[in-house]
Amino acid sequence: MSLPKTLTKPWSSQARLSLIFIWAVLTFIIAFSYQDPTMWSSFIKLNLSPAILLTDYFEAFGPSATLLNAAIVLVINVVILLILKMQLSGLLYAAIFTVYGFSFLGMNAVNLIPIYIGGWVYAKYMNLEFKTVILVSIIAGTVGPIISHIMFGYGTVSLFTIALGTIVGIILGFLITPLGRHFLKFHDGFNLYNIGFTGGMLAILYDSIARRLGYEAVRVRVIYEQHDIRLIILTVVSILLFLIIGFHFEEHPYENLKSIFKSSGRAISDFIALGGFHATHINMALVGIMSTALVFALGGYLNGLTLAGIFTIIAFGAFGKHPKNILPPFIGAILSTILTGLPLSASTSILSILFASTLAPIAGAYGFGWGIAAGFLHVFLVNHVGMFYSGLNLYNNGFAGGLGAGFLIIIIGLVQREKAK
Repeated sequence: MSLPKTLTKPWSSQARLSLIFIWAVLTFIIAFSYQDPTMWSSFIKLNLSPAILLTDYFEAFGPSATLLNAAIVLVINVVILLILKMQLSGLLYAAIFTVYGFSFLGMNAVNLIPIYIGGWVYAKYMNLEFKTVILVSIIAGTVGPIISHIMFGYGTVSLFTIALGTIVGIILGFLITPLGRHFLKFHDGFNLYNIGFTGGMLAILYDSIARRLGYEAVRVRVIYEQHDIRLIILTVVSILLFLIIGFHFEEHPYENLKSIFKSSGRAISDFIALGGFHATHINMALVGIMSTALVFALGGYLNGLTLAGIFTIIAFGAFGKHPKNILPPFIGAILSTILTGLPLSASTSILSILFASTLAPIAGAYGFGWGIAAGFLHVFLVNHVGMFYSGLNLYNNGFAGGLGAGFLIIIIGLVQREKAK
């Protein structure tokens, strides 16, 4: 039975983008459900904090302030994209929901806005429309801790430190678009978190200069480790919303899902262009179910770390990840974690396992075995690269993934050449 034409009329790109406000409303509702009298004061403290990795906002500032932060960041980003009249794309979803996830783990309006300004300045300098760079600028929040740490992390807070942090943020926002395009060549699109790799390079440069001048950032480890039913509700309802949108007025989503599942996921893989709006949402829900189930299967908690991982995987369910290509890196990362004697239930271990999926395109392009190898290698790298920049790059796994992919694709190429002889 076919649906009435009035119901099947395609929605505009702007109307579909507006649907993201549903997640903001959900997040606001759960934030206010805590009835925390300190929510707003904690929210201000959150925005005026150094934001260095690993600062789980749920533990440091409380669940209500953290959810309030995520909702406000989400609203700001969607409003900006609506004003710019952005066309819906896989990268748009990847940007929006990655930053939503990392609003639990280091991002806030204070350290994001200077980066956006820097992106705008870059667009003006290159005679481009701002809409051509805004998505990269949003994802570039990975270097937010540099900005926050300059403003609030060196012991003395003043108009000078705030101004300096803002200027540095604008410079970072200006540089990250051209540098990201350049560093993409290093791993040839096999690391989906390319801006994390780029951000890592910028963080190394900044941290080297700061240390030389006597300003060393001290890494922190603040993690929320308790079961919170409201965070479970947030995650489950979010995934259900993706499913509902995916099946809404879609008569044959499975045919389009097949196109997505056949993709290697190598950047640039825009699943909205490849499989359509509805099938992409179903895929986002499926990878969300897999990653959430993994957290609970390993005995973990839903906290700032794991929610950042889950929502980033959901985000890239529109831009490179699907159940077939994320499973091998998950397996490889679990095996590596066991081998190194790290507890599988630790939030840091689960974070590394979840984010090993940045190497999903290797599994998609070269097969299950190489995908396991990629995930296996990733855990070794990610546990050590953070020392290069003192936790000043939020996408630590993106930096490790870039290194791993860059070397592994060379090895794969050599092996394949030997087999061909």
